[in-house]
Amino acid sequence: MIAIRPLQPADIARLREFDPNFTSDSVIEVRKAGAGLHVAWSLSERRLDIPFDKGRRYDLLESDLEEIVERLEAGDGLYLVAEDAGRLVALLDLERAEWNNTAWLWNLLIDRTYRRRGLGRQLFGRAVDWARRRGLRAIILETQSNNAPACHFYAAAGCELVGLNDFYYSNEDLELGEVALFWAYRL
Repeated sequence: MIAIRPLQPADIARLREFDPNFTSDSVIEVRKAGAGLHVAWSLSERRLDIPFDKGRRYDLLESDLEEIVERLEAGDGLYLVAEDAGRLVALLDLERAEWNNTAWLWNLLIDRTYRRRGLGRQLFGRAVDWARRRGLRAIILETQSNNAPACHFYAAAGCELVGLNDFYYSNEDLELGEVALFWAYRL
């Protein structure tokens, strides 16, 4: 039985127990045309002959864990884990952004073996409820263009694609095929 509960400081080191990485049969291809104020982007989903495998590059690093601790200690957010038989299998890490009356979704990570069971929907639903109770106007988040499963999940959850940054990860995001896509769930 999977139990969703608040993240506790003792859980931080255990967040490495689950595998949040992904494989994708498609990517969201981002093309840029023009320059200056006359620039335009187009996005389309492209099937891959060989699935893209993120490998272990989504694993939480020590610096990620330190940031989660800082947010948890600040206490102005919703921090949940899902646990099954004593094993952590998911994390929701949502922080209130007071300056613009939104919430920033830092992490919604589900272990590979626990996906497609409704756990992501349950956690995102709790995030929506939490943000609504606080009178926030939106939940904002970022995904990568090579993470088509996450893009489909957020679109199905009612999020709108609201922007992109083709310089977010490196100076060659377009060439490397990993562009930051920003989503908003309007409350």
